Amino acid sequence: IQTLEELEKDLKSADLRNVYLVLGPEQFQCRQAVDLLKGKALSPASLAFDYSEFCAGEDSIDEIIKSANTYPMLSKRRVALVTSAEKLADAEQETLLEALKNISPRSLLILLAEDLDHRKKLYRTIRETGCVAEFAKLKGFALERWAEAYVQREGYRISAVAMKKILDLAGADMLSLSTELEKLMLFSGKQKNIADSAIDDLVRGSRQHKIFDLIDAIGLRDRTSALRLLENLISGGEAPLAIVALMARHCRQVLIAKEYLQRKMDVREILARVQVLPFLLDKFMRQVRSADATAIREMYIRLADIDRRLKSSSADGRLLLEQVICISM
Repeated sequence: IQTLEELEKDLKSADLRNVYLVLGPEQFQCRQAVDLLKGKALSPASLAFDYSEFCAGEDSIDEIIKSANTYPMLSKRRVALVTSAEKLADAEQETLLEALKNISPRSLLILLAEDLDHRKKLYRTIRETGCVAEFAKLKGFALERWAEAYVQREGYRISAVAMKKILDLAGADMLSLSTELEKLMLFSGKQKNIADSAIDDLVRGSRQHKIFDLIDAIGLRDRTSALRLLENLISGGEAPLAIVALMARHCRQVLIAKEYLQRKMDVREILARVQVLPFLLDKFMRQVRSADATAIREMYIRLADIDRRLKSSSADGRLLLEQVICISM
C-alpha cells in the first residue's frame, strides 16, 4: 500500500490484519495512516483502555509483546503502536518474529518507522503475512496534486498560481504545508475561494521571516526576544513539530552556505544550492556571514533529538523548544 486512499479502501473491503508496518520519510502521511488504523480498531471510549504506545530502543521487546497479546477490555482489538521501529535490534526482531507466529487474533500491532531494510526478515515476513504501508516523500507535481486535493476535500478552491506560491513559501514538508493550508482555510471562512492576497499576509509573513528572526535572536543571545518569537509562532497556529522541522532546515541551509562561502563560491550559486527564496536573499547571507558554525551545529543536533522525541512520545513540544533556546544562550 502506497497511498492513504489505498489504505482506506483496504480497511473498508477487508478485515484488519494482526500486524501493520507503516514506514517512509513522509511522517505526516505515516501518522495519518496510524490514525486510520486506530480509528478502525478502537472507539474513542476504548482508547484509554485498549491502546498502548512504545518506542523501540527505549521499551523492551518483551513488554511490547505482552501488551500486544493483552486481551482487550472494551473493543474487539488490543492495539499496540511501536514508534521508531527501525531501532529494533536484530535480536529483538527475531524475538518479535517468533511472537508473531502465536499473536492473539484480537491483537493489532503497528510498527512505525522512517525506514527499514527491505532485505530484513522482519520486513519480508510482515509483507507476506500482514500489511506494509509505505509512504514516499512527495515532490513536485505529486505534492501539488496532494495539496489541491487537500483543499478541495475541505470544500475550498484555490488558483494554480496561488498554490505554486504556497509550495514555494511553505516548502516540501507535508506537515508544514498542511498547517499553512489549514490556516488559509480558516482565514477564508465562509468565503470558499482562497484569495491570493491571503497567501502573502499569512504564509510569507508568519513562517520564513519569523524563523529567520527566531534564529537571529538565538544567535544574538536575546532570550526574551527568542521566547517571544517562539510564543508568537505557536499561538499563531504553528505545530511545535513543524517549527522544529523549519528550524532544522534553516540551520542546515546556514551550515551548507557557510561552508560554500569559505570555499569562495559565488553567492548566486550558493543560494541555488541551498534553495533559499529570492526575497530572503540579503537577510540570509547576512546571517550566514555572522553565524557561529559551532553553535548552529549544536542547535541542529538538539533539534534532531526533539524531532525524535516528539514523533515517539507525548512530550511537550513547546517546553522542549524553550529548553533549546535557553541552553543556546
